[in-house]
Amino acid sequence: MKYRDHRGSLSDSMQTEIEVNTINDIIEHLNVFYKDFNEEVEEIVFEHVGFDGRINWDTYYVLQRLKSEKHFTVAGMNNDRIGETK
Repeated sequence: MKYRDHRGSLSDSMQTEIEVNTINDIIEHLNVFYKDFNEEVEEIVFEHVGFDGRINWDTYYVLQRLKSEKHFTVAGMNNDRIGETK
């Protein structure tokens, strides 16, 4: 399935698109960024947004919770829900 990072514009976000197979693929991708901040993703959940006709994706928010945080934030979007949690 496809995953893209959350960015300011759709075109910026689409430039980060990668193919993933599992939740762990997304976590590994995000942890590359967070490594420089001594941080890690603890948990991933998905929230269905709807169909985006601009890119033909049935879009899900990919919400992340970092180990040091209590709340989820948007990490990116994907075109298929992989599962409920990591």
